[in-house]
Amino acid sequence: MPRSNSTIILCLLSIVILFNSCSLGVKKFTKDQLKWFQPYTKTDSIVFISEKNEIDTIVFFKTALTRDTVRNFIELGYYSTIYLSVPYLFTPGSYHQSALMGDGKKRYDQNLFNLSQNSKNYIQFEITFIGTIFNGKELNNVDKIAENLYYFDSKKATYSGMNVEKGINDFTFDTRIGILKYTDKRNVQWRRAKK
Repeated sequence: MPRSNSTIILCLLSIVILFNSCSLGVKKFTKDQLKWFQPYTKTDSIVFISEKNEIDTIVFFKTALTRDTVRNFIELGYYSTIYLSVPYLFTPGSYHQSALMGDGKKRYDQNLFNLSQNSKNYIQFEITFIGTIFNGKELNNVDKIAENLYYFDSKKATYSGMNVEKGINDFTFDTRIGILKYTDKRNVQWRRAKK
């Protein structure tokens, strides 16, 4: 009798595992989601110049794609996740800098965009520029001002001034070329230099 119970349990467990394993595919990102990543097909250094002739040189890295799969039926379940991100950093000498970490030596990593989607169709999207973070319902606060042009006001952000030494009030983004301009906390405007 105990042998047949364990056989039944083993069969049921196998069916559950097989069923969950078949549903690990992740849907492709939509065109609307991917529009934010269009300017970042290669690593590029962009110079921004303030009205006071100060300089920010920001290195925007090529869009990074990573995958993660969890197969732990008992604790976490079965799912796959795809992540897209655009890391960036300020070069030494730039006016703006990421904040120093607790060790006082290393600066916080920054990602302009973080997008993830898993096989259970859970999607997360976050936009972060010079400490101004938009995610969740605050993404609805982004103003579309023209076909490819978006305005981000830090007063409407999820967080402002996070992990940077000097924050910003707003920024403007073009889905064809990236960040166009921003205004810092002193109300000084910064514009992208022409190449």
